[in-house]
Amino acid sequence: MNVCTFIGKITDPLSLEEEQNTQVLRFKMMVEQTRNIRGGRKITDKNILSFEAWDSGAKTIFDNCNIGDELVVKTTARSNAGKIIFRINEFRSMNKGHTV
Repeated sequence: MNVCTFIGKITDPLSLEEEQNTQVLRFKMMVEQTRNIRGGRKITDKNILSFEAWDSGAKTIFDNCNIGDELVVKTTARSNAGKIIFRINEFRSMNKGHTV
């Protein structure tokens, strides 16, 4: 099954585009992963991943989120010209007092 869930922070300005007669939002998020290494030490990896949202999801994220906002996204991984893009199927804002 191709389902990926991430919690991350938006890293770049959001900009809606028109494509295939609808709106699309492409943006990047920083996703952190903490793991244990030898000796019991923990290290945190920070990865920048590419995401896209379409239709009403794109518009909702664009209207309600900004750089630094934290989102929980449920996605499907897709390959596009050799790059992995995570297409958002469901999302939720983690910002205090802010639900989209």
